[in-house]
Amino acid sequence: MGVLVYVLVTIAVFALLGLTQKLVERL
Repeated sequence: MGVLVYVLVTIAVFALLGLTQKLVERL
């Protein structure tokens, strides 16, 4: 159960980083 949560958190972090990078590129 803990491993699944860790994986989901990691994916969420990478997704946020990707969205942030796209927003920065627009600016």
